[in-house]
Amino acid sequence: MSKGKRFIITALLSISALLLALTSCSESDNNPILSLPSELTDSDGELFDNKSLEGKPLVINFFASWCDPCKREISEIEKIHNRSYKPELASKYLDELNVTFVGINSGETDINRAKDLINQTGASYVILYGDDGTLLQGVGAVGLPFTVFVNSDGEIVGTHLTAMSSDDVYARLDEYFKS
Repeated sequence: MSKGKRFIITALLSISALLLALTSCSESDNNPILSLPSELTDSDGELFDNKSLEGKPLVINFFASWCDPCKREISEIEKIHNRSYKPELASKYLDELNVTFVGINSGETDINRAKDLINQTGASYVILYGDDGTLLQGVGAVGLPFTVFVNSDGEIVGTHLTAMSSDDVYARLDEYFKS
């Protein structure tokens, strides 16, 4: 086998092992607890009160303005949040199970660009700013968009790397928050 082929196989195995390690936390009995930093701000620049999210199942989507897949995913999440796509299913999760969507801008150097992205997508769910990338790395992300599913006890029960459609989000909601 040539050195090039060995390198590609080794790289693919390494990536597979990394992805398995990232997803294995969702299958463990010892799920890590998510702790949001107190420095995150809302769209008005005010410090966000993290206590308002305690006891709620959360879908936390990390994004950046320069990330085109992030823009698509924000729009897909908004369709669920505003109940314009499969409204009965949206109501099940948002009203009955109290799932809350949260967007966290991460690693952004220009907050105004991030706010412009939110205005373009019409996102009306909780959007927070101020993560310098530390929180993103702390939840095991290796890229954007990255979504974290947190149960009502604050435990990370699942993660997803890459953009999701509304149907993909519903599938993850079924997997992690089924009543």
